[in-house]
Order: sequence, then structure tokens, then C-alpha cells
Amino acid sequence: MASTEPTMQVIDLNAEKFPEPVEPLKIDKFNLSASTVDMKDHVAASMVGLFTVHALVRRTLRCVARQAGSVTHSQRPAFLTYAKVAFYILESHHGHEENLWFPLMKPYIDFTESSHEHEEIERLLHKNLEYTKIAEEHLKGGPNAPEWPGEEMASTTERLIELLLPHLQKEETLACLYGRRVPKSVYDEFEEKIQKAVMEEMKQNGMIWSVSFQLRHFNKKEKEIWPPMPTPVRVIFEFLGWLAYGKRLAFGPTEEELKM
Repeated sequence: MASTEPTMQVIDLNAEKFPEPVEPLKIDKFNLSASTVDMKDHVAASMVGLFTVHALVRRTLRCVARQAGSVTHSQRPAFLTYAKVAFYILESHHGHEENLWFPLMKPYIDFTESSHEHEEIERLLHKNLEYTKIAEEHLKGGPNAPEWPGEEMASTTERLIELLLPHLQKEETLACLYGRRVPKSVYDEFEEKIQKAVMEEMKQNGMIWSVSFQLRHFNKKEKEIWPPMPTPVRVIFEFLGWLAYGKRLAFGPTEEELKM
């Protein structure tokens, strides 16, 4: 059974500028597929991009929280790489929001409250980044090597998830309620800029690793529409990813977590 969330009440900071109501988007983020979303609708397609990056954030962090404290010594190098990518994804996503999404949307959908919430979220994120440095020193070994900070990383990530879930839902609710206020030209500008930024990041981190990592965190139905690529190309990326990075990808979500 897919996860569900209670309805969230949000504040429309642009209500006076847009007294006429717009039709809200009705997309179930826990049921994304080719049959449930019209990807030819540019607003719906943009929301799918938002939903899937949020799913990537949620699922990677849940995997870190679940496994950080119990991972065996031999698995720790691969797990640490996985955890560092999970934290990088959240950090990168916030950067894209602050520099691209929020400024472009502000005349139509004001995410100021979400931007303010980033400070506390990033405090916990940076705490986890410090734990990854301790973990690196642990893996180097030696008489002065610190203990594996798994329990600390797990508890900090659990707290991070508690803060993130309502934060992400608030952004999604605002975007779905008022997304049709936004001119197509603004969505087009955002898509051009975000695609360029993400492509640069993926090139730096390695295309096969970056794409296969993303695909590992989407369920079968979601992969029908995201990432937007032909099925044969997706299958090749997945095959090469497991071949080269299987030990890292093994720390990804369970079938149940892929529904959340």
C-alpha cells in the first residue's frame, strides 16, 4: 500500500496579487506513472520533477538512518560513499531551490517560508557532513582512529527526516495549488537552467554512477516517466551501474521504501 499524507494548510503570500483562483494540480506523488500523469502538460511535468527529487531526498536519507548504526566493518567504505551522496543530494537540491526555483517562482508562488526553514535543516545536514569526516578517519585505521559514528549519523538523520517531511510537503502543496499561475516561459527558463546545472554535477560525479544512483531510488512505475529517457537507455544505465557500483547501490531502498 502506498504512503499517504494528511492535507496540509499553507499560506499564499501572493493572494492579493492573484485574487482569481486557478485550478490546482491533482497529482498523487505516491502513484506517479505514465498512466497517472500527463507529461505533455508542462506544469504537471515540472511537478513530477519536484516530486521525484523530493522522493530521492526522502528515500536516500531513510536508507542512511536505517543502516548507519548497523553496517558491518567490511561494508563501511561502500556505505560511506552512499551516505555522502545522500547528503550531497540534499545540499545540491537546496542550492538549486535558493538560486533557481524560489527566485523564478516568487512573483507567482512565494516560497519565503520554505527558504527560512532551510537554515535548521542545513544545520543538521552539516552535522552529518562532520560525521562523514569522522567516518573517513575511522576507515583509515590506526591507534588513534575514532569509533564509527554510525549511531550518531543515524539519529541525526532521523531528526533531519522529521524536519524535512513537512517541509517538502509544504513546497509540494504550494506548487500544486498555484502552479498554473506561472507562465510557461518561466517553467521553460527554469527547466533550461536546472538541466544545465544538474548535467554539470552529473559529469563531475560520473554519468553512470549519477544516473544509476537516481534510478536505484525510483520504483518501476516512476521510471516510466522519470528520468525522461528511452527504456533501452535506462536499462543500460541500470545494468552498468550495478556492474560497477553494486556494493554501493545495495544500500538503496527496499521495495516498501520505494513506495514512500
